[in-house]
Amino acid sequence: MRQLEVALIGAGLIARLHLEAWLGAGAAVRVYADDGRSAELAKEFGATAAGSLAEALDGADAVDICTPTGTHHEIAMTAIAAGVGVVCEKPLTADADEAAEIVAAAERAGVRLYPAHDVRFAEPYARLHDLVASGRLGDVAVGRFSFSAYHPRPWTGRASARSGGILTDQFLHGADLAHWVLGDVVRVHACYQGEIATPAPEGAVAAGTVVLTHASGAVSQVVSRWTATPKPPVRVTYHVTGTGGSVAYDSEWPQEVRVVDGETTNFGYYGPSVFATEMREFATAFAGGPEPRIGARDALAAVRITQAAAESAWTGRAVELPVEGAA
Repeated sequence: MRQLEVALIGAGLIARLHLEAWLGAGAAVRVYADDGRSAELAKEFGATAAGSLAEALDGADAVDICTPTGTHHEIAMTAIAAGVGVVCEKPLTADADEAAEIVAAAERAGVRLYPAHDVRFAEPYARLHDLVASGRLGDVAVGRFSFSAYHPRPWTGRASARSGGILTDQFLHGADLAHWVLGDVVRVHACYQGEIATPAPEGAVAAGTVVLTHASGAVSQVVSRWTATPKPPVRVTYHVTGTGGSVAYDSEWPQEVRVVDGETTNFGYYGPSVFATEMREFATAFAGGPEPRIGARDALAAVRITQAAAESAWTGRAVELPVEGAA
């Protein structure tokens, strides 16, 4: 089988993590960044440095966009026009119309488009999805997801108070998971404390709380926090309840996952990194294998939810969303 050729755009922290994962999946990677850091990153990992975006895309099977959010639309559209598949670090864009344009262009061109929502690839969340999808929890009524992390550096993306700050960035993880596990979101009501506007300064403290109503009738709450100290650097939790039982997870628990449904089952989260799992699934799909657990329409749904959350926080009113595919 021919080796997959990936053009990695960007040379920051996420690009580094993605590069290591692509190489682990057996891909050949060429790196391009317009800030002059691509040669150093490529040399460190034994990859190839490209001198321009066009050079990086030439002959590539896929592009992996790891640049600031405001650049995603242009790079993705350029790649799609060249017939190159797209992997894009979250969010696909900060604007739902731009995201819809990218998805529509990819579908017209027959180009694969996969968003890099890495939390979907963490074992506790994959297990949660399987529990709900299998019906083991019965009819799910309530879900709660929380994400806390230190904001170590200034926000450097597309700067606009209406873009939502934490509600566009960190909240996307919870929005995507709630959509994946509990289904289409039809109503979004959000509030926040602290820095909603961008750019957020180093060490910014903020909290966003969003209540999502799903088409199934289930309700989920997503709480996102930028914490004041870097210890612990990240903490994630969930608690989902249905007519058949409950499932709970807290990254600080030593047993990692606890399921309660008449008996208790513990299972660990000590497998490969989320990035390794993610890129392996994408590489398999680009090679003609099964589709990964996330696709273009998931990226669009997440952007629509996060944009609605930012609008709700800004206006103080709930925002209604149409069900995907509804007339």
